[in-house]
Amino acid sequence: MKSISCGEGNPRVLAFLFCFMMMLTACSNAPEREYRVPRSLCGLSIPEKKYAPLFGPGEKIRRDDDREKMGSMKVYTQGCDYFVDGDHTVSVSGGWAEVNDKAAPSTPAEAIKWHNTRDKPKKYPGTYDVATWQNGAVAAIDCPRPRGDEDASFTRYLIDIYADDTPLNDDPERGHKVFGQLAQVVMAKVVKKLRCETG
Repeated sequence: MKSISCGEGNPRVLAFLFCFMMMLTACSNAPEREYRVPRSLCGLSIPEKKYAPLFGPGEKIRRDDDREKMGSMKVYTQGCDYFVDGDHTVSVSGGWAEVNDKAAPSTPAEAIKWHNTRDKPKKYPGTYDVATWQNGAVAAIDCPRPRGDEDASFTRYLIDIYADDTPLNDDPERGHKVFGQLAQVVMAKVVKKLRCETG
């Protein structure tokens, strides 16, 4: 069996060394996250490790929260958006829906389709009805509103979380787990704010 010489004239060794050096250079030049991840997610006190993977590289972060607070009984869009270096990065929104509404989504799968994606929704196990897609997750819960409420027909609450240009977008299995867990955790926090009728 021939041994491979490490001498100057061996093209295989030189090619290997060149590729190895290029990989090291690429790794050392990988973009970094220079800003601090938000201490809460749209005002919700959630462990940072649950949502930090959504935030990719960049220098400055800005939060836009000109919507209702998450868990409001008002039938308006709720939540906030984050921008990194001026580009939209993360969105967390909540809202009320009418069950079987033909004009708007009322299930996680329907809400994911509204993102105009070809991804097939993937169920994520847990307390709440959650489905994920490549860029995020949607959670839903049935929540009958108080008697006499003027918006009594809106009995389902949805939470929609998605991230643009995050490393999770390139790792479907990890993305499914991170987005799915986060949707469960966010819904668990928001449910405590909702005034659902029971019995």
